Amino acid sequence: MARSMQRLFPIRAIGGDLCLMDRDRYLAVLEASPVGFALKDERERRALVLGFARFLNGLTFPVQLLIKTDVVRLDDYLAEMKAREADLEAHLRPALGDYLRFLNESQHLEHLLRRRFYIVLSWLGTDTRSRPIRRGEGLWEEAERELARRIVVVDQGLRPLGVKVRRQGTEELYRFIFACLNGREAEQGVSWSWDSSLLLK
Repeated sequence: MARSMQRLFPIRAIGGDLCLMDRDRYLAVLEASPVGFALKDERERRALVLGFARFLNGLTFPVQLLIKTDVVRLDDYLAEMKAREADLEAHLRPALGDYLRFLNESQHLEHLLRRRFYIVLSWLGTDTRSRPIRRGEGLWEEAERELARRIVVVDQGLRPLGVKVRRQGTEELYRFIFACLNGREAEQGVSWSWDSSLLLK
């Protein structure tokens, strides 16, 4: 990465489903499933908004919410939606079928915009009141434990709202960061390598 980009995005290492920023800030990224808010009635919408507000107010650590819009080919999108049909609530499946038929019959459509929802969790490995700054493998393991705990809290808070979260693995993190920095998806066949010696510098 060029020096100018490194000043803006000080990424030092990615591995073990974590991203190390600077020397002591660690990130984990979750992808959240949408809940079909527009398909809900007024009462359900109000309950979702209140439940989400309770979830946010109950957090004791910072979260960053990111919405990413991708351009997708229509045939890829239709196949992906069809594959997810089994995960939908039973009463929403007929609506999905109607939606897929409508898209299939819309001959002028070649691509669609798809929104993906991400939750970025961070942990800072410095606490000057109780311990000195530590670096290397020990701090990495501590970050893994703390971020895993926070992921459980987020999952338990969002699951009652119908939102499922999935942690991004190491390769998905590479692709996520690449797309955020470049405004486009990474090409297929890219070799992602990680040098653990970066942790000890």
